[in-house]
Amino acid sequence: MLDRDQMRATRGGVPLQLTARELALLELLMSHPGRLFSRERILAVVWGSHQDPLTNVVDVYIRRLRAKIDDGQATPLIHTLRGLGYRMEVLPLSSGVHV
Repeated sequence: MLDRDQMRATRGGVPLQLTARELALLELLMSHPGRLFSRERILAVVWGSHQDPLTNVVDVYIRRLRAKIDDGQATPLIHTLRGLGYRMEVLPLSSGVHV
């Protein structure tokens, strides 16, 4: 769950300790569940258009975000489509994950 007003995130009722950039990335992915975001699109939205498109900063932050929200969970939320980008999976409301 992401509280946009408070800029706080939880999963299964457990608060997640996220940096501002991780929160921005999570907000982008959660704002369009199921939508595929290319690395370039993520760079443009989360970091601004001034980043080198060959940088691996998106991959690093996706890895950090996964470690914080997916590790130890039965169902991962962030998925990679190799060579295409990343997306947040849509789960039923009964799963405790809301977007």
